[in-house]
Amino acid sequence: MLAKTAGTARYAYNWGLARWKELYEQGAQCSAYALISSWKNERPDWALEVGAACLQRPFMHLEGAFKAFFRKQNAYPVFKCKGVHDGFYVPNTHFKVHGSKIQLPKLGRVRMMESLRYNDCKIVSAAVHKAADGWYATITVELDSERRSEATSVVGIDVGCTTYAAASDATICSKPARLAGLERQLKRRQRLLARKAKGSRNRGKARNKVARTYQKITNIKQDAIHKFTAAIAKNHGTAVLETLDIKSMKEGDNKHVRKGVQNSAMSEIHRQLRYKCNNFIAVDRYFKSSQLCSVCQNVHAELSLSDRTYLCPSCGHTMDRDSNAAMNLLVEGIRIITAGQAGSASGDSR
Repeated sequence: MLAKTAGTARYAYNWGLARWKELYEQGAQCSAYALISSWKNERPDWALEVGAACLQRPFMHLEGAFKAFFRKQNAYPVFKCKGVHDGFYVPNTHFKVHGSKIQLPKLGRVRMMESLRYNDCKIVSAAVHKAADGWYATITVELDSERRSEATSVVGIDVGCTTYAAASDATICSKPARLAGLERQLKRRQRLLARKAKGSRNRGKARNKVARTYQKITNIKQDAIHKFTAAIAKNHGTAVLETLDIKSMKEGDNKHVRKGVQNSAMSEIHRQLRYKCNNFIAVDRYFKSSQLCSVCQNVHAELSLSDRTYLCPSCGHTMDRDSNAAMNLLVEGIRIITAGQAGSASGDSR
């Protein structure tokens, strides 16, 4: 039933995309609500077997995709394929959470592996999606402002490839040790998958094994990153990170750097800290956080990527490379905050 609901939502999205193109060519007005009205009159009979509330959000997503395209933020919307990002959206008026069970339209109560942590909060929505051979429900809740951290301290965070992140308060987000064995397993299973005949049942089994291993790697990485970002947001009020051109780093000439960046969590750490912390400061990408000495402010221009320990040629200060960069980001963040407060004060006086 979950797969049928996701498949019907995918069909509704593709139907809406085709209708949108048709209306646009005719010069007619296109909107999500117009598509929903047409869908109710033209939907197939088998679409009534799933919850109707799960089939309205695809049209809103389609309208958002076209708005992003017209703003030149994304490419032109394309049709969705079966087995790629299967899922559906449920508004808060059509589902309920009962302890460790979630009640979904036309499905009834479905057991979850864990119960919702925030029982006394307003539930906004739920997004159900399939990953590997498992189904996941992402439940969005609305928290009171009182629940946010009251800390006012500033912390500098340097993201990297060897370690996911290093903070100026000595908090380290290291790469979980379990990932080494799982990455070897993934490589072996991908090699076995490439040897299977296309369209065979053994190829399908091998594909599921690859998906399960990849999902396990993703879950372990996400768990480590969430624990790190949650600790930062709980103990500090402002996070300072360096803006990175991750896309260019992934397309560089050095294959070892490309692989390290792809296996890192730079973008994810930035994304989580932006919504978890009370304040977020992005330092310019050209700030020399790694080459600068956190003690004497001397610039070590000859520092290479292979040097994991920072040794200042001027004062002899020795420190971990990532921790030294985090300390420099902390100082730069405090300078930005002080300059902003000074500018605001001078503006008020005028």
